[in-house]
Amino acid sequence: MKRIIFTTLLFTILCAVRSLSAQEVPYYLKPYKSLYAESPRAAALKWFADARYGLFVHWGPSAEYKAGEWVMYNKKLPMQPYIDKAMKWKGEKWSADSIADLAVAAEMKYITYVVKHHDGFAQFDSKAGPFNSMNAASHRDFLKELAVACKKRDLGLFVYYSIGIDWTHPFYLTTDYYSAARPHYSKENYPASLIRFKGKEDFVHYWNYVKTQIYEICTNYGPIAGLWFDPVGGAYTNPDLFDMQSIYDEIHRLQPQALISYKTGFNGNEDYISCEHQIKSITELMRKVQGEKTAQAAEAAWQKNRVKLAELNTTMQKENWGYAESLTQAHKTPAQVWALLEEAARHNANLLINIGPYPDGGIVPADRNALIEVGKRLRKQGFPKQDKVNYMKLRTATEKDKTLTERDLETQK
Repeated sequence: MKRIIFTTLLFTILCAVRSLSAQEVPYYLKPYKSLYAESPRAAALKWFADARYGLFVHWGPSAEYKAGEWVMYNKKLPMQPYIDKAMKWKGEKWSADSIADLAVAAEMKYITYVVKHHDGFAQFDSKAGPFNSMNAASHRDFLKELAVACKKRDLGLFVYYSIGIDWTHPFYLTTDYYSAARPHYSKENYPASLIRFKGKEDFVHYWNYVKTQIYEICTNYGPIAGLWFDPVGGAYTNPDLFDMQSIYDEIHRLQPQALISYKTGFNGNEDYISCEHQIKSITELMRKVQGEKTAQAAEAAWQKNRVKLAELNTTMQKENWGYAESLTQAHKTPAQVWALLEEAARHNANLLINIGPYPDGGIVPADRNALIEVGKRLRKQGFPKQDKVNYMKLRTATEKDKTLTERDLETQK
């Protein structure tokens, strides 16, 4: 009887501890404690609106090719050699502290980190599959390192996760279902032994893999500011396969405060929109690269989401998101970054500006220096004043939305 009573008491105490733990205010939301008690999501949205400025980081084994993050697709790199090279990658000069210190010096309030890009390589300790940084030569959990560094500095941490493309997963789609699903290999070079997807019924294996990794991200790295999903074209094209709402619900169950973005939106239940290079709808882009069905899906999501909080995301490099070298490559100056802050303010939006570190993980000096200079100016002058009156007029479709730039078309989205 005593043992039963003791066991019952212990269970009650453990439940209470869990309950208290669940109610604990995430470190970056401590200034919003009162609002958090009413609604974790409301507190997170207020924090995000106040944050104004974040650092985007595209980095991974694709940097080894020095040709941007889409190199595997663009150059039709054979799958097995790409995987083999990625598993030898070390990123020996990567420092989460250096990344976080740069964000602080630049007066940023959050970091959005690419933990899995379209090549499928996961930069964290995932048990869902072997293609990750803990199994690679680096043998490091880069996400955990950054989570620790962000917490030390009260920086919010968003996790970028490529859910809409995975070029190396055996059960992701083929190009019959989505044009950017795989590199367009010739028949002679098609890796039939590695691509096991035969029909839509096989997609469940990829989706279970995704759900496992999202669960790992939400349970192993402390409080996260949110999930930043990409790309959206394949999901628009195959809405019956992409049960995003179940993913959203699981994230909010595990991390009630976590915000969710999926570009300009997939089903309209996202917390904020994040637009590449310009605050505008991607309807015309989808019409150009994916067709009318996809364009209609994009427009429906845009109409639901365009009134929400917004983020302008763009790059310090002139070309590409991941590290790239070319004769025409250039990096933004402090004045150009400031102009982007002014543009974001005009649209009542945050600015999320991206760096692509060297293959070894070091930060490109031109990017570091420019962002530090902007941080100094922000400490003296403060942020450009946001237009909270007229900005919605800028989110009404006009002829500019139909004009596609080179940057719009640099990827298939």
